[in-house]
Amino acid sequence: MTPMNRGFLRSFPKDKNGLYIVYDRFTFDNLFRLLLKNDYDHEEALQFILGQSSLSALVFQERIHNRTYRRLTAKETLPPEEASRKARLIYDLLSIAQ
Repeated sequence: MTPMNRGFLRSFPKDKNGLYIVYDRFTFDNLFRLLLKNDYDHEEALQFILGQSSLSALVFQERIHNRTYRRLTAKETLPPEEASRKARLIYDLLSIAQ
């Protein structure tokens, strides 16, 4: 059963449609690890990300299609606030580059 408490993601960046912004591998890894640390198993975390996130093709291929998400663990998880700040910074830098 998928855990319902998602308060740890409250400051994670979202797009205008309310989807979590996951355009780079670093952000994917941090989000995935946060989900694992908060009692999601690998398949639940994957389903959450597929249903609640806006993904880039690179992230989809490198982490999901190639199944490298299976190797991620909760051991190296950043605190939620730090993961959110880094995700926002990366998104902002990608936006500037466009």
